[in-house]
Amino acid sequence: MTNGKNKIEAVFSERNIDEDCDTIARLLSPYREVVRELLIQGNYAEAVTILLEVLESLTYHFVEDEHYNYFDDMYSPDYVCQDMMEAIISSIKSGNFPAAELQRLKDGLEKLKHTEAYENYGVPYVLDVWERFLA
Repeated sequence: MTNGKNKIEAVFSERNIDEDCDTIARLLSPYREVVRELLIQGNYAEAVTILLEVLESLTYHFVEDEHYNYFDDMYSPDYVCQDMMEAIISSIKSGNFPAAELQRLKDGLEKLKHTEAYENYGVPYVLDVWERFLA
């Protein structure tokens, strides 16, 4: 596991679980800004890596730590991830996104579609955002 992945995993610590998982969302917020900045700088590979690592951790912990018990209609971390996905989609639409990174993103997101979190709970919601973009 990379150091960045270790830091992302720490965000999902059980001690950070609260109503709507707001603390997790707050702790993920800096990653939203980092992804935006990386895209501006043209560092698409790192932006894709961060998004996929956040989504992998979210998907795992949503089921493993039963995040579904902590919200009714708003899972706050999903909104932060949606912002990251929308920034990446905007970058793709600009036409500068490298084909290799786009394929890595597609492959990573496809893998997440087959997780228990997505199949049973529709989490991460950003997969739906991605599917609408592709349509």
